[in-house]
Amino acid sequence: RQCTSHLEVLLLGVPHKFEGAARPSSELADADVARRVLWYLQCPGYEAAFAPDPQAPAVSGKRIPDPPQNWTVSSSRELDDLRKAERKTSLMRVQNRLQQLLARALRAGESVWEWSYEMGSEDGTWPPMYRATVEVPMLGRAFLGAWARGQRAAQVEASLLVAEHLDRAEPSTSGGSGGGSVEGSDEGVEQAVRWADLDDED
Repeated sequence: RQCTSHLEVLLLGVPHKFEGAARPSSELADADVARRVLWYLQCPGYEAAFAPDPQAPAVSGKRIPDPPQNWTVSSSRELDDLRKAERKTSLMRVQNRLQQLLARALRAGESVWEWSYEMGSEDGTWPPMYRATVEVPMLGRAFLGAWARGQRAAQVEASLLVAEHLDRAEPSTSGGSGGGSVEGSDEGVEQAVRWADLDDED
């Protein structure tokens, strides 16, 4: 049975994570990762304890590669919590982005988007399933989101489509004519589903 120790240290406000080598006991694993931290900090007596891997991208490349996404998260539960927090603020981020892009065209008190909802068949679970449609009159477009549990989660799904549209092209602030086009469909719903279920509804 092999043990591996992990150590997280906050240095100058920046989280650093260290992983030791596999050892036959937890005590030896703790000692191994501790020696690596002391080497990293170049403490006296540990300066030559280790050497960087010459094949590592950080050594062989001209620039240090970017860290993996969510590299500071150490467990799947923390990652789930992070994703839920990101989703709960995504709606506000997309709204703020629209307001900035369309600021010159918006009249005082005018909303950047209009929402409508379709409720699914009741299955005895609360909150029920919803699908949201958001219309952005200034873009002349409407976006149909994926089914999600609760109106808040349904709004998030539709707002993700708005964000994707903004990423693809610069929106025109001249406004659209008529009802515009609708992005998203039953075929596209499956592709749009990203962590659709939220534990609770705000």
